Amino acid sequence: MYFEATFKPSDPTEYIAEAEPLVGQRISIQQGWILEDGPYQGELCYYIPNTTIGTIPTSHLDNIEPISYAKWREIHKHLGFSN
Repeated sequence: MYFEATFKPSDPTEYIAEAEPLVGQRISIQQGWILEDGPYQGELCYYIPNTTIGTIPTSHLDNIEPISYAKWREIHKHLGFSN
């Protein structure tokens, strides 16, 4: 499924520099899996395809909403990512 959400990490330094401009922005994400270890163990994560940002735990996202692929692709391209 395809989703959009506001990226609001509690500590932006947990992410690589590529993620910094996305803080506070609506981002296009895809549902991932349940994290098996680390500080967010047991939490559902999401990811941004074709990036090196890595997994994003649900607690770092606000207003997660399912969207159509067309809208997801539009947001993804607007943020400067390719599909």
